[in-house]
Amino acid sequence: MKKNNLNWKVLVFLYALSIVMLWEWFIPIMELTDFGYPSLFFIYLLLFFVLALFDVPWWLNAPLQLLYILWTLHYIYFDQLFYSMESIGLIFIDLKQNLMFLFQGDIGELSNLFRTVLLYTLIWMISYLIRHWIEVRNSMMMFFGITVVFIALLDTFSSYDASASIVRIMMVGLLIVGYLTLIKLTGKERIPIRPKRLLLLSLPLLLLVASVGLLSKNAPVHPPAWPDPVPFLLSMSDMSGNKDGEGVSKAGYDPDDSQLGGAFVQDHQLVFEADVQKRQYWRIETKDTYTSKGWVQNQESDSEILHTNEDLWESEDAEPSYAKLQFSEHLPFLVSPYGTQKFFYPESLSIMHEIDANRLYMLMGVQEELDNYEVEYVTPKYSMSTLKKTEMIAYETAPENLNSYMQLPDELPKRVKDLALSITEKETSVYDKAKAVEQYFKRNGFTYETQNVAYPSPNQDYVDQFLFDTKKGYCDNFSTSMAVMLRSAGIPTRWVKGFAPGELSYKASGKTVYRVTNDEAHSWVEAYIPDVGWMPFEPTIGFTHPTEIKFDVVTKDEEEQIKKKPEKEQVEKEQQQKKKNTTPSMFSKVKGQFIWFFTQWWLYAVLVLLLVGGIVFAYQKRRSWLPKWRVKQLRKRPDGWQKFEQQYIQLVKQLSRAGLSKEPGMTLSQYAILVDEQYGGERMRMLTDAYEKAIYGNDRTSQDWIKLNEVWEDLIISSTC
Repeated sequence: MKKNNLNWKVLVFLYALSIVMLWEWFIPIMELTDFGYPSLFFIYLLLFFVLALFDVPWWLNAPLQLLYILWTLHYIYFDQLFYSMESIGLIFIDLKQNLMFLFQGDIGELSNLFRTVLLYTLIWMISYLIRHWIEVRNSMMMFFGITVVFIALLDTFSSYDASASIVRIMMVGLLIVGYLTLIKLTGKERIPIRPKRLLLLSLPLLLLVASVGLLSKNAPVHPPAWPDPVPFLLSMSDMSGNKDGEGVSKAGYDPDDSQLGGAFVQDHQLVFEADVQKRQYWRIETKDTYTSKGWVQNQESDSEILHTNEDLWESEDAEPSYAKLQFSEHLPFLVSPYGTQKFFYPESLSIMHEIDANRLYMLMGVQEELDNYEVEYVTPKYSMSTLKKTEMIAYETAPENLNSYMQLPDELPKRVKDLALSITEKETSVYDKAKAVEQYFKRNGFTYETQNVAYPSPNQDYVDQFLFDTKKGYCDNFSTSMAVMLRSAGIPTRWVKGFAPGELSYKASGKTVYRVTNDEAHSWVEAYIPDVGWMPFEPTIGFTHPTEIKFDVVTKDEEEQIKKKPEKEQVEKEQQQKKKNTTPSMFSKVKGQFIWFFTQWWLYAVLVLLLVGGIVFAYQKRRSWLPKWRVKQLRKRPDGWQKFEQQYIQLVKQLSRAGLSKEPGMTLSQYAILVDEQYGGERMRMLTDAYEKAIYGNDRTSQDWIKLNEVWEDLIISSTC
């Protein structure tokens, strides 16, 4: 890369802006995937641009970067802070094997370690291009444009909300492009580029970017002029289904659950936005009858008429929370969080409540055109001590008729029931039995999968197929299997449908909302816990229900301490022992903190950066310290031609570092005159005459080496000033 003439302060500013823009590529990756250790990659970006700032030569730059990458691989995959020959050998074996996979086209066989190396390679390539665009081309328009397109595509075709990101990218991109344009113009006009001069010239640019940023932040948010194109594109593609209309469905809420199974494609169409303080599961309905292929609601549902702006039923005396829902797609039933007490609407309307199916919908045709409403709710809270006391025998005196929630098809395979009993037999409380089934899927090789999910054959049970044959599926597989197993274990259960919490996103106005799309359509389980009521459980891998549980359980040790009344003598002994152990205890605390401090990865990352910074700083300042060190080293050697030859070569290198390089075609005598004009006197000419006599005249004995040594030391020290 050509040597740049930019001021180091200007480079620091441009590098910082470039890192901010490049990091915008990582933010959606971290949000959409299980991308880990982002801080290590951020440190690598800092390391790359610090080395670039000091213009460290490649033979030092490359090993430093490779050492850092090797250290991060140790830390991520071997959980080691220091290098070891064993782990280094394993890394090289893995790289060799994966290179073979890469050349053979077996991309799916690549290991995570090798993928990390490829990611580092990509980051290095992009960072090198950014440096080239800044220092050589003085133009970043290409990278600016690619970043905008990349983020826009993710915003359109994924769940990532780039509302805030695109504003940051536009502001940072305009600054970089504007500054580089000014640098290019000043270069053409041969105007010296000083930071203060550049700042004055860029004041209009700064004012423009600041105005655009403030305007975009505070301007009113208008609805999109065009509908979201993603659902249309998916519907036109082969992904939306096969030619027979079977096998693959589309994500979203569907009241018909009589036939479960099969794959589905994602649908990013927005259903509603929820302005709510905490994430919620959005409940729509429940079903009670499992048919071995799906769910139906067979229980004749009693109903009642409720009204908006009024309490729906008796509620607890607790501080309520509120959720404002804005719908982009109409649903046949109302969506509500757990603990709903009241629906707010500008006018009083009637609400039909189907009690057994737990469905709510507005009458008089309002439901089909409902765009928004507000919900008042009190989040249910549970006590762990109460849950732990629940017993199976309590179902005999339950106040509700729970028979419909114990239904199972006659043809349900016996091995499903046997599995349920084996999972729950060691637990005593109802809650622990339900949790055991909930956790079973996470510990026994089940995987979440939306593609390649099989339909059960005509004679096959949906749950049996999932538990014993495929072990892969999505929420319907997990929730139905848990509901059936809980019923098999004697716990009343119902199947729940609705939406997962959605993705937290920032609107352009700075307001945070949860965006719930068709992809968030979800199912889970509610089990009836004696003396508690219906409680939600989430068996699907990758999902977590925001259930609030107060962990107020007293352990056996604590119970013994409460019951035990120590005598006075025992108390005194304990106090004396405590005094004796004060010093060791303090020592143990200090020792523990010391061990904790020296086992933190960031400490070693900082030390590595300091070491690299020190090496780079020493390299940049070698003009000042290296000649003095060489003088001390050469003083130990005897005077003579061999010593003088090294001195002269070192002097030429030092003068080159000081800015007086010997041009091609220039004789040593001409170069000596140039040096003496710079530093005064005739010291360089004296040294050059002696050097040429020794080289060309073969006169290596008659020289006054002591005098020449003094002249050399005087001149080389002068070059450090």
